Amino acid sequence: MYSNQPLQLSPDIFWVGVNDTETPLFEGLWNIPEGVSYNSYLIKGSEKTALIDSVHEKKAQEHFEKISQITDIFKIDYLIINHMEPDHTSAIPALLQKAPNIKIVYTPIAQSIFKKFYGIDPQAIVIKGDDMTLSLGNKTLHFIQTPWLHWPETMSTHLQEDKILFCCDAFGAFKKLPQGVIMESDIDMEKQNICECSQKYFASIFNAQREWVQKAIEKFEKMNLQIDVLAPSHGPVYTQSVKETLSRWDAWSKGTYKKTVVVVYGSMYGMTAKCLTAIAGGITEAGGTMNSFNLSEVYSVDALTALVESPALIVGTPTYEHEIFPKVADFINLLRTKKFSNRCAAVFGSFGWSGEATRKTASELAALGFEMVGEPLPIYGNPADNDLQKARQLGKAVAEKAFSMNNVK
Repeated sequence: MYSNQPLQLSPDIFWVGVNDTETPLFEGLWNIPEGVSYNSYLIKGSEKTALIDSVHEKKAQEHFEKISQITDIFKIDYLIINHMEPDHTSAIPALLQKAPNIKIVYTPIAQSIFKKFYGIDPQAIVIKGDDMTLSLGNKTLHFIQTPWLHWPETMSTHLQEDKILFCCDAFGAFKKLPQGVIMESDIDMEKQNICECSQKYFASIFNAQREWVQKAIEKFEKMNLQIDVLAPSHGPVYTQSVKETLSRWDAWSKGTYKKTVVVVYGSMYGMTAKCLTAIAGGITEAGGTMNSFNLSEVYSVDALTALVESPALIVGTPTYEHEIFPKVADFINLLRTKKFSNRCAAVFGSFGWSGEATRKTASELAALGFEMVGEPLPIYGNPADNDLQKARQLGKAVAEKAFSMNNVK
């Protein structure tokens, strides 16, 4: 069951998006047990009507039902495409069948991608630079280039009179919206874990584009952009904590850390895992806390999410057929893809008959830009007391080194 009721942001602005609770993996990769929303917004000006972004094609009918309660779809004048990813655009071919005269507003790169995705070359207004505006009568849309948030074609749309920034994927969160609400003021943000869901979203979608998050926020500030409402395309619409949300993303993208150490590990028969208590003791002795993740039991994105605010990573890997344990190797590949680096790191792990994994893991982390602390700690079989003492020392050394950095609070 779903609600086909649009939600009102103001007398002339409506949320006509949808919740998705059926997709287990966002982008076929990131687990989203709490679902996700695809936010689309309809703006009724005194002369023209504009739709800001669309939704996934599998939710098109629900999307159209909501729009139809506000206006005749055929009469929509403009469709603003801030970002071309299919969760925001794949319903558009069906929309164009209902509104063949609609003009699409997008950047030149988005225009090219649209043709390749959908084989359509619609009527269009192509946005170049940051000076173009579009009048809806009593409302004015101002288009701002925000490339690499998180694709190269992305822009943001500022509704000047209402001081709303429609920022598509930027500043969003993995989370279906509670029934019948969209505004932050109507949601128990703490109970709904919105901040944690946003951090998970940042880790999996935006960490590789940290510098572009910084550039966008700096651009908004230089333009003296008035933002009373922040309306992303996933998660709630922010009204009470706009500055706090922007500040949070600013800190995540700069790398502002807490006194925590993330420990990720694989353990086939429990021998590698036996070092965790000793490592935790060393971290505690240095004044920090440990967040540990068994990669055979949890999704890697959970560890990436914790790593956003951690200055240190310790990796535990048994040696598997002369190689890094596969679950750990997959995690390292995600670190590479999402460009996690600039942290302290160390490696430990048990082996039965060869022991190359710790050395290979340390080499890969160093190549990614992690600052290795101490030597890899290979352990032959079950850790003995001296191995556990070395593990404790390793945890303490990594924490002390990491916590001495200027950006740790």
